[in-house]
Amino acid sequence: MTTKPSASPKTGPYAVLAVLVAAAVTAALVGPARPLSAAPFATTGHWVYNSVLGAVFHIDGGTSNVDARLPLDAEVGSQVLQGDKSGYVVGPTRITSFDKSTLSPGGTTTPPTDETPLGIEVVGGPYAVYRNAGKVVRLGDPTATIPVGGAVGNPVVTDDGTMWLHRTGAGSICTIARDAVELSGCPVNAPADHAGALTVVGGRPGFVDLFSSEWHTVDNGVFGPGKPLGVSLSPNSRPAARDLAGRIAVLDPVRRSLLLVDTSPRPADPVTVALPAGEYDGPVSTGEVVALVDRQRGAVLTFGPDGVQRDEKSVRSEDGRPRLAQGEDARVYVEDANGTQVLVVAKDGRVEGVDVAGKPVPTAPVDVPGGETGTPDRPGGQGDQPDRGEVPGRTAEPPVARQDPPPETRVPDVTTPPPVPPGRPGAPPSVVAQAGDGTATVTWGAAPDNRAPITSYLVSWRGSGGGAGSSVVGGDATTTSVGGLANGERYVVTVSATNQVGEGPGTSSNPVTPVAPVSPADPPVDPRAKYDVDDRPTRNVTIMWGEPALNGGVLVHYLVTGGGQPEQTTTGTEVTYAQLAATTAYTFTIRAVTRSPDGRQIDGQPASVTVRDEPVRTASATIKQGGPSKTDNCHPPACAWVEATMTGLDSNQRYQLRLSSNSNDEVRTEDFTTDANGAANYNKLNYDVPGETVWVTVLTSSGQEVVHSNTITWE
Repeated sequence: MTTKPSASPKTGPYAVLAVLVAAAVTAALVGPARPLSAAPFATTGHWVYNSVLGAVFHIDGGTSNVDARLPLDAEVGSQVLQGDKSGYVVGPTRITSFDKSTLSPGGTTTPPTDETPLGIEVVGGPYAVYRNAGKVVRLGDPTATIPVGGAVGNPVVTDDGTMWLHRTGAGSICTIARDAVELSGCPVNAPADHAGALTVVGGRPGFVDLFSSEWHTVDNGVFGPGKPLGVSLSPNSRPAARDLAGRIAVLDPVRRSLLLVDTSPRPADPVTVALPAGEYDGPVSTGEVVALVDRQRGAVLTFGPDGVQRDEKSVRSEDGRPRLAQGEDARVYVEDANGTQVLVVAKDGRVEGVDVAGKPVPTAPVDVPGGETGTPDRPGGQGDQPDRGEVPGRTAEPPVARQDPPPETRVPDVTTPPPVPPGRPGAPPSVVAQAGDGTATVTWGAAPDNRAPITSYLVSWRGSGGGAGSSVVGGDATTTSVGGLANGERYVVTVSATNQVGEGPGTSSNPVTPVAPVSPADPPVDPRAKYDVDDRPTRNVTIMWGEPALNGGVLVHYLVTGGGQPEQTTTGTEVTYAQLAATTAYTFTIRAVTRSPDGRQIDGQPASVTVRDEPVRTASATIKQGGPSKTDNCHPPACAWVEATMTGLDSNQRYQLRLSSNSNDEVRTEDFTTDANGAANYNKLNYDVPGETVWVTVLTSSGQEVVHSNTITWE
């Protein structure tokens, strides 16, 4: 499918057909002519379904004018998607096609679910993506329903027509090739337990990890390593489907900000745009500007890559949620809930409004002698009047001298529509879930009542582990709390409205994962300092500790401060300070910094260690003959204890003590442990040979000699 350029003001996309019709009329009057075939419409501009007038209208994106209309019976809240030759009016329970060249309705099909789909107009499509049901409907020739294997996030499409989908429950990233009627495969996987979304940067797909705030490329079947974005994102953040001049545009509704992040090898600093308080849809990028809709204020806002606002225009929002759409012409179209107003966002960010049905437009093919039909057009919507014989529904008459009536006498070609009966409610707008401890708080906007008051809302939820449930709240409710959820399990909440006619389509929330409350991490365990006391006048000091309880958070790093030294961070459990003065005392503080599921960084409780100067130790050992003793190998009256005293050893260390005599190098060896001062007393060795010379030797635990004691003659 080839995207054709937008029409100029004097040659709208339907002007070609008008010329052909005029030619046919002229030929019929003056002589024989060859039969004319219908001229296909280019996939430019935007179609909208006006549920008040019961008709589809075409908006010329280049001129912001209405240039075609077709009466059609469709459901309230339907969206219109277009392909090369046909358009498709997609509603909750039926999809109706129509021929764009003849403006005639076609057949209907049944969608796989009554969920409101995301519409995508691209080569190989159009597509209706039912994200919660995990199904993609390809509209066109052939039409096909493609199961994806689970719920998906917002898909993206690369320039070659490949659609990329992220299965939110499993982390799989799958593809549908251009014109394919089945899933092509799932070549890579993102972390299954991380919230995230796909986008396209520089024509290539990538994944924004909302948990770690990192960017991953997806290239040649490889999920690239994480690259920090330089900003912290909340799990509810939404990136645009394509980049904005090389930057990723991310809407963070929790922090009410628009973030513009550079992913180039030498990235510029992120741009943060503070947004007014509101409820936002989007973002949608044209490649040059990004558009948002503030439903609370009823406004469309556009921003450039530098974060500077380009334009702002009002959109009707009192009757329901406005819909953002992007055509193949790269423009962004915003339509109100009833399809009576469309705002066109140009590539440079300018916004122009179109009042749908406010102008006379063609409504049916024209009868032409010889049996040919066509669709007239007011070229470019600029007010040019058609020839006689081009008036919709009227047979061409013999030519007369043309004399257009003055503007004030022209009769608009608009008929009064019949009253529209009540219908099922529309989909509730802005369904947002916020996770808690085993709970989720859900908020939404009032659903369009479609001429019958809302009596109740059905709130249902389904978890990745199979848990599900539902509850009903009153028709005036816009928030509720869902309890009994499993911590650590991902849930999607769907809200639908009910009136006297029946239940309307549901709107699904962002995925949320309830978690236990996160508290600051405990102090690091067993903080201590290691250094050589003999190093003077300076020494290297290593601060060590054990991992503490993180209390529900995820470790970001440890922070070590104090001692008048630069702070250090590490993901390990030790840091080293070089060349500290031996005669100075230093106190260091260690704490764990963790990240909560909502992206906040939390400082843990501190632990401290002090490094003090210690005198140089000289190891020594002395012995003397003690009191009488008696054991199996030592006999009275000469048997007595050997009382040994050791100092100057390493503190709190295990050593060996070996008893020797001039007749036996190793009478016996036993272990002992020094105290905090490096000292120990030991009196559990004994001896019983009078006249022998006796001494002890201190050895390390590995058997290396440290010091010999004095010698005594055994009495």
